Amino acid sequence: MINILVIGAKLQGVEAIYLAKKAGYHVTALDHNADAPGRDLADEFVKADVFDEEEMLPLFLKADVVLPAIEDHEVIVKVDEYGRKMGTKVMFDVNVYNISRSKHRSIELFQKNRLPIPAIYPDCVFPVILKPDGESGSKHVKKAYCRREVEEYLETHKNIHTVIQEYLEGASYSLEVIGDGEHFYFPQITEVIVDDEYDCKRIVAPANMEAQEKQQMLEIGQRLAEILKIKGIFDIEVISQAGKLKLLEIDARLPSQTPISVYHSTGMNMVEMMTELALGNAESIRILPAKQVCLYQQIQVCDGKIKVTGEHIIGSCRQLKIRKGFFGCIEAITDYEEGSRDWKGIIIVTGETEQQAHETFLMFIQQLKKGLGIEDWEFIE
Repeated sequence: MINILVIGAKLQGVEAIYLAKKAGYHVTALDHNADAPGRDLADEFVKADVFDEEEMLPLFLKADVVLPAIEDHEVIVKVDEYGRKMGTKVMFDVNVYNISRSKHRSIELFQKNRLPIPAIYPDCVFPVILKPDGESGSKHVKKAYCRREVEEYLETHKNIHTVIQEYLEGASYSLEVIGDGEHFYFPQITEVIVDDEYDCKRIVAPANMEAQEKQQMLEIGQRLAEILKIKGIFDIEVISQAGKLKLLEIDARLPSQTPISVYHSTGMNMVEMMTELALGNAESIRILPAKQVCLYQQIQVCDGKIKVTGEHIIGSCRQLKIRKGFFGCIEAITDYEEGSRDWKGIIIVTGETEQQAHETFLMFIQQLKKGLGIEDWEFIE
């Protein structure tokens, strides 16, 4: 049995632990927080400081592979150092991460290689979108409609480097790229649906997109894979505008939400793929077609409401558990306790089409309401 050490048990860590268990691995999860959301999903949990070398090195010696599921640069560098010292494969590309963790550096890469991107402020029309240079997710992201709003944002966030680009309306798509520096794989394109705070609330796998758009996405993925020579994983996010894709950003770390969605749509396990590549088994990798549509969404149940919401809520969960057939869904990853009316979770449903999957999700909501005796609670999608 393969022993995998997952460093970080929050959002990306939950993803990594879940998929590593699906692959049949023995999973040790490590986090500095004793109540990290993913702790109970692993076979073993270790509360530790990554910078405590005396405690970390025996864990690396025991592991066949190590998967960092975090975005702290100092931690990543230290983990990479331990891997080199102990001869343990670390499934993370520090060089590519050093590019992707800065939106400015990423944009410079895109421009240098003539990849399509949204126009950059001030050479664009309003509205614009403002994003911190060194953060992923929706934190501190703002839409501005005039120069005054831009200046107010910059004044408020004067200690943060900010990227400002034209705001584009359209569907957002994501694609993971997995590689060993020579071989590159593109599992599945997914659609990313965000809430009002630009936090991802739902993934549709596979994305329902035109053949021309799909070809554009794969060409962007292939081009970036060849440029970056990725050893590990990165994901690409684009937005569609009038049938043409614009590249928003890349993130060279295991993402949350999309890998589990792709697993339930195709059977492809990205953590397993990364592990096989790290162990030199590229010949075992297979790209599989979609066998069904998967919808992955977070819900929060409390205060008379059932709400589909952004992924940030999972970070506040404790004692997450996997519940199969949870009120009629395929699987849930949730902190729900029997009879509770105040809980959060990830709900996974499938169907032959996106419409059928969505109908299954609505049936889940009805069964949930009935099962908890909250038929009069408001459902907000």
